[in-house]
Amino acid sequence: GILWKANRDGSNPVQLTDSPMQAFLPRWSPDGSQIAFSGGSPGDRVGWGIFVVSSERGGPERILPAYKESQTFPQWSPDGRRMVFNSPTPAESDKVTIYILDLESHQVTAVPGSVGLMGPRWSPDGRYLVAGTIDELNLEIFDFNTQRWSILPQKGIVASPEWSRDSKFVYFRRPLGDRGVFRINVKGGEAERIVDLKEWRDAGWYGRWMALDPTDAPLLLRDIGSDDTYALTLDEK
Repeated sequence: GILWKANRDGSNPVQLTDSPMQAFLPRWSPDGSQIAFSGGSPGDRVGWGIFVVSSERGGPERILPAYKESQTFPQWSPDGRRMVFNSPTPAESDKVTIYILDLESHQVTAVPGSVGLMGPRWSPDGRYLVAGTIDELNLEIFDFNTQRWSILPQKGIVASPEWSRDSKFVYFRRPLGDRGVFRINVKGGEAERIVDLKEWRDAGWYGRWMALDPTDAPLLLRDIGSDDTYALTLDEK
């Protein structure tokens, strides 16, 4: 749960947060100067919140300290002026809604028709959001031009949707069944397999995690450890 920054080859590691805070799902700001993440501490009455920390030093700050509901899955807009995130739906605490935060005015606005959609991700060209349905069976695309959602039906569970750098494709993981990394055109059609994960052993707290590097190559956490088998003999008395 501690946030670290390092060079791509793993050198020069820098610790950015401290225990007991737990940091998850970090996201770089477009200019690379800050990192946003979902964070919280055990026993925190406010719940999970959006924090931002400088990429050069520690000292995270909570973005919406007075906001009464928890906030998760933060991501910057391409211009760095807004953030999109999930938070519980008013009067329906068992559901979530997607919200957009204006970082200058701190105004929070709900995305129309987003009740029940999880993990919003902003396209690099700024036109779309992608999010998953609560049952993880479909992806939905929000077009800011039309203010409407469209469905990208899937054949099985989908997780960790991410945009290609040209905003034409959505990459995602299929963690169960026909396991792999796939991509689908934002206009629809059949999903294309990019990586076969049939023999892949996931690692990390969030085992369905995936991201893309600047060339659209998938980033995954792999368990390369080993397991031991033990036999326990019970004394009979």
